[in-house]
Amino acid sequence: MPPRPPPPPGALTILCSLGALIAAWALTAIEAAVRGAAAALAGVPFEGLRVATEPPWLVSPVLGSSDGLAAGTTAAVLLSGTVILIITALAGHFALGVFRAGGVTRALALEGAVLALLWLPTVLVAAALPGGGGPAGELYRRLGAPQAGRGAAAALGVFLLAWLAGVAASRSIAVGRAWMRVDALEFRRRLVGVVAGVPAAVAMGALMVGAGWAAPAWAVGWALVILVTLRMRTA
Repeated sequence: MPPRPPPPPGALTILCSLGALIAAWALTAIEAAVRGAAAALAGVPFEGLRVATEPPWLVSPVLGSSDGLAAGTTAAVLLSGTVILIITALAGHFALGVFRAGGVTRALALEGAVLALLWLPTVLVAAALPGGGGPAGELYRRLGAPQAGRGAAAALGVFLLAWLAGVAASRSIAVGRAWMRVDALEFRRRLVGVVAGVPAAVAMGALMVGAGWAAPAWAVGWALVILVTLRMRTA
C-alpha cells in the first residue's frame, strides 16, 4: 500500500509546531517531577508540583530549602530531570517506531525526541547568557554565580547542538519516510525544516522565554540557530 499523502507543508508545520509545544510542556512536567523526586531522595522536602499561572503552562516542583546540600548533590538534583527527560523522550520515540504506531502519535513522539536532543545544548547555552536561567543556570546561582566556566559551557552547548542536530534530522527523515519518498537533499532539508526545525525553534523559544531561561531577544536568536543548524546538518 503506498504511503498516504501528507498535509500541505504549511498545515503540517502548524500541526508539528503545536505538537512541539505540547511535547515541551510534557517534558517540563517530567523534568520537574524527576527533580522533585531527586530532591526528596537527597533530604529536601518535596511538596508536589505546581502549575504556574504566569506563564500558565509552566510546571515546577515545590521544594524546601536545599542550602545544606553539597555542591555535587545539588548538581545531581538540578540536572537529574534533564537526564531522565532525554531518556524518556528518546525511548518513547523508538518504542512507537518499533510498534508501528499511527502517524499522529509518531509525529508527536518525534517532536518530543527532537526537543529532548536539543534540551541539553539549550540548557548549557541558557546558563551562559546574561541573566540566563534553567537547570544549569540555577546550579551557577547555587555556586555563587562564578564567571569561570560559562564560556566553556556555551561552547559545549554549541558543539552538542551541531552533533545532536544531525541525529534529530536523521530521525525526522526516518519518520518522514513513512509518509513520502525522501530522496533529494533539498527535499530532505525542507522535510526536516517542516517537521523538526520550525517546531523545535518555536517550542524552544517559547520555553526559554516562558521559563525565564533567557531574554526574548536571546531566545529568538537561539531559536534561529537551532533552525539553521538542523537544516545544515541534514544529510
